[in-house]
Formats: sequence, structure tokens, C-alpha cells
Amino acid sequence: MDHRVAGAPLEIERKYRLARRPSETELSAHGALRYQLLQVYLVEPPAGQRVRRVTGPDGAVAYWHTRKRHLRALVREEDEREIDETEYLRLLAQADPARRPIRKTRLVVPHGGQELEIDVFDEPAGLVLVEVELRSEDEAVEMPGWLGEARDVSDDPAYANASLARRDAVLPPY
Repeated sequence: MDHRVAGAPLEIERKYRLARRPSETELSAHGALRYQLLQVYLVEPPAGQRVRRVTGPDGAVAYWHTRKRHLRALVREEDEREIDETEYLRLLAQADPARRPIRKTRLVVPHGGQELEIDVFDEPAGLVLVEVELRSEDEAVEMPGWLGEARDVSDDPAYANASLARRDAVLPPY
């Protein structure tokens, strides 16, 4: 379902922090697809801009420019478009010096009618988050037992990627 406000697509998602990284055996058993992401926040304005380099399971590389704007607890306005490498490099020159690049492995796992995006961060080391995109704000999420203990951090701004990228960011204890 396409969510829009004033013509812009909406992203509705819940985010969970896992107590541990799932094992390769668990991930393989559940059909996880592996992506490598490098995400860089740009100096503003406008706020909430980033570029991403995504290397897919087949080794193909894609580049994306995204603008996000927080609307309410689980909802953000999201304008995302694929760009070519030349534009990516041009925008990369506008990297925000107050933020470090985010490097993470994204493991995409189908689960019921939803898709789990398990992000394993290089820094902060040991951080594992799961994002679940929803069709509505009241859609239920049932985390599979094989993921272990998961804490809902959807409303905690410390777990927003833009916050995690801050060079002075301090991760809350689990």
C-alpha cells in the first residue's frame, strides 16, 4: 500500500533492538538476503538528507539519495530516488563532518506478511536493529522467537540512524 501526505510517500515502521546478532545458521534457515550499506548524511538544508551505496546479494551496486522528515512516532515522510555514481560522488562531497558514515550489513528476511530488515552495525559494534515496515500505524508485529530478546525502540530517537551517525553519539545500554 502506498502511503502519502501532500504527495510525498510515507514510511511507517517499528524498530527493535536485539540482544544478540542472529547466527548464520538461523539467517540461512530463514532465507536471509545480505546487503552491504554505506550511508552518509549530508550537510543541511534541507534537513534529513543522505546518500547510500547499496551492494546487493549479487554484487550489484546501486546509489540512492533520500530525504526524510519526521511526522509522528512511527511515521516519516520519505522522498527516495535512485541516482547514478556521478551524482552520488557529487553529493558525497557534501558529507556532514559532524556525522560519521554508517556502515552496516542488512539482512532481509520474510516473516509472515512482513519483511524483517536486520541491521548489523559496524559502529557502534554489536548493535543489531530490526526494522519492520508497516501498512498502518496500528499493524501488529510479531517478532519470531529465533531472533531472541527484542526491545521496541521505535520511539527512542537515540536509535534513529541520523542520531547513531553523530560523532558524539552515546548508545543507551540494552
